[in-house]
Amino acid sequence: MTSVLPDSPSTPVRTSGQAPAGPGAAAVLIETALAAAGGEALAPVSLTLDYAAPLQAGEAVTMEASVERATRTLVFTHGRVLRANGELAATGSAVFRRLAVSSPD
Repeated sequence: MTSVLPDSPSTPVRTSGQAPAGPGAAAVLIETALAAAGGEALAPVSLTLDYAAPLQAGEAVTMEASVERATRTLVFTHGRVLRANGELAATGSAVFRRLAVSSPD
């Protein structure tokens, strides 16, 4: 049986890291954080990203992400990427589809 997350928002998951090189740095960071907050066995359905400030390669960042809502088949997440000084670099939201997980007999 697959457990369903509560309908209420979850406590944000915080992780730290460094911005990768390239113009999609914030997208890579936010999608990874949103997927981690959503849990295991998920496939992305949609990702929305809003940029606030550009990131430099190697820059220290903090990612925060949480589940806003979950149903039997979908998980809705929201998160943000913060620069070391606390300045907002990007916000994002994603919808993930739950994948069928076979249980061992």
